Amino acid sequence: MSSPGDLTTKLGPRQATAHFETAVWFYSSGENDDNRIAEALSRCADGIVLLPGPGSDAARRRPQLVQCFERFGLLPDYECDLMELDAGALCLRRQPGVAAGALTPAVEAALARLNRTLSDLKGSLQIHCSELEGAHRHIAALEEKLLKLKEYRRELKLLREQKRTLRKSPERRVGQILLAPYRLPEKLAKTVWKKLRRPARECRRSVAPSEYQEWFERHRATARDLERMRNESRTFASKPLISVITPVFDTPVQWLEEAIESVLAQAYENWELVLIDDGSSDTDLLRALPLLAARDRRIILKNLGKHEGISAALNQGLALARGEWVGFLDHDDVIEPDAVFQIVKLLQTHPDADLIYSDEDKLGEDGVEAPLFKPDWSPDFFLSYNYVGHLTAVRRDIVQGTGGFRSQFDSAQDYDLFFRVIDQTKRIHHIPSVLYHWRRSESSSAISVRQKPEQLEASRLAIEDHLKRRGESAHVGVDWRTHAFCVRRGLLEAKKISVIVLTCHGMELIERCIESLTNRTSYPNYEIVIVNDDEFHGASAFPSHFAYRTVRFSGEANDSALKNFAVNQTNDPWILFLGEGIEPIEPDWLTIMAEHVQRPEVGAVGARLLNPNATVEQAGMVVGVNKTAQPAFHGFPAEHPGVNRQLQVTRNCSAVSSACMLTRRDVFQEAGGFDERLEGALADVDLCLRMRRAGYLIVYTPFAKLCWHRAPADQIDMNGEAIMRERWAGVLRRDPYYNQNLSRERADFSLGK
Repeated sequence: MSSPGDLTTKLGPRQATAHFETAVWFYSSGENDDNRIAEALSRCADGIVLLPGPGSDAARRRPQLVQCFERFGLLPDYECDLMELDAGALCLRRQPGVAAGALTPAVEAALARLNRTLSDLKGSLQIHCSELEGAHRHIAALEEKLLKLKEYRRELKLLREQKRTLRKSPERRVGQILLAPYRLPEKLAKTVWKKLRRPARECRRSVAPSEYQEWFERHRATARDLERMRNESRTFASKPLISVITPVFDTPVQWLEEAIESVLAQAYENWELVLIDDGSSDTDLLRALPLLAARDRRIILKNLGKHEGISAALNQGLALARGEWVGFLDHDDVIEPDAVFQIVKLLQTHPDADLIYSDEDKLGEDGVEAPLFKPDWSPDFFLSYNYVGHLTAVRRDIVQGTGGFRSQFDSAQDYDLFFRVIDQTKRIHHIPSVLYHWRRSESSSAISVRQKPEQLEASRLAIEDHLKRRGESAHVGVDWRTHAFCVRRGLLEAKKISVIVLTCHGMELIERCIESLTNRTSYPNYEIVIVNDDEFHGASAFPSHFAYRTVRFSGEANDSALKNFAVNQTNDPWILFLGEGIEPIEPDWLTIMAEHVQRPEVGAVGARLLNPNATVEQAGMVVGVNKTAQPAFHGFPAEHPGVNRQLQVTRNCSAVSSACMLTRRDVFQEAGGFDERLEGALADVDLCLRMRRAGYLIVYTPFAKLCWHRAPADQIDMNGEAIMRERWAGVLRRDPYYNQNLSRERADFSLGK
């Protein structure tokens, strides 16, 4: 029941004057008709049961309703236990001789606080259960692989036993004697053939690199480029000393030599290499270290005498470093010859920079592989995992101001340091070039984070510590599919959300949309607003069992004008734009989005939208691809990790679709709403870019999942494209959240030309 008139309509003419023992009211989030509904119910029943309806916040609404019913002689019966119905349920009765208690407001206020606490605990329990289910799924997958491995081992063991049996059989021995005269020439021929084929195979391997290796060779600095860089660096106005710090511990000598050689080859010459031997015991390494350090006067060697751990070694390096900037090179990795040059070149145009990072790849047995083409600074992506990684340079005074490295975060000590650096500065810059090669080895997490299981826990603790310093209450969980992190912030206040749904395709989709929203949304405070125009008839008389409100636009309008109109017809602080063919998959989707939109720095939040065939329809948008914009990872399997895990982690992007976009009213109004000269995806991108220009972040979260049953086909709008090219030419040339080395034809994060 949404209005007093509904009561008479639903009871019918005979029952309208009847009197009942008990009436049940599933109250909504709106409070405009509270007094009239309370009066109507009090006339027809001696007892009222109040139950929160879909989208209603019991902690806020129940005290209001208690005050309404007190005027009509209905008082709370706190001895009536309705917990099995709902934690926020309450029974009101006529109690002759009992006056409205002065304590009732205080009791209701206390119960409201308890309800909020209960709601928070319930949300926390759901988060932990979800994380536990993810861990169970991960364990089940590992167990399945383990069972297959055991089966393969049994089969291998059986084959070996059969082979031994055959070798000992008398038939084989007789056969060997009979075939001996013929096998000698065959053996000689095979030996000659192998010798002839080996050089050919090696030649073929050397001329058949991978697609990425070919790309890298085309884009890395040539000898001529390096000579030009060397001359250019001598003319720089600013020539800071760059200290490269390398902790050493039982490193294979060849790998350490390669690391040192890569520093000696730098085009920029004002550097120093600080080697810290963290108590190595390998005799070959101990003999080689003084010889390697003697190769250049810019190399400094310090022996700690005992093994103290990587953070202690790095802090010793910081104490010895003289440079204005410090960079970090692992003892078995390699940097490109132009690495330090590119850092100093950036400082010529951005002298106020405090933290600089580059792209990187892995160094395997067959050369470079697995590139990580990074976005520009993306704070939400960084909370998902340490994408900044290598190569990184930081002002030495900032590192020292943070207190340096902390041993309790060993194995994730750089992640922890970077968090404390970004606490102090937002002047973070990215060099979109592969300047660092991270060697794959048995002891390195370059192969997999499972090589260092303690790294996951240390990284999680680093994130928690960062959020605690920011005063943010949050739970940090591990996504076991990707070994990245999911940050679930506490919802400070469940502010009311206007869920705005435009009608375009008829009654069936609207009915399905309203029903799915009501049944699969655990967020406690929202209202559904259906928007239609003169071309659509019927929604105002839609026979739904679920609460919603309809607003009608008179005249012709595109979707942008309809959305702006709908916003003006509501006054809730938060606004969700939702496509009519979209259904939630899991009930916490809106809560997850609200956790982000409550953050002052966030302008809009988008979800992971899936097609009915379990492929991705939307996962944020990339601008400048395929002319203006394109959905990220479109067509990928729903649970695919995406390139560098970016499909399955929370990250920032340039735009999200209004098919499911949550924003704050004040941000929407500050940005000027939708441009009514644009429509569809172009209007969405334009709105998000104006939010970003105003200083707000756009957030994509994969943990809010919805199904889009009828995604619209792409339409070409030449006028809209022209407006976007004129207005956003700079951003269309380079999306800061999409590396310039990636494809410009598809937003799938694949390698570009």
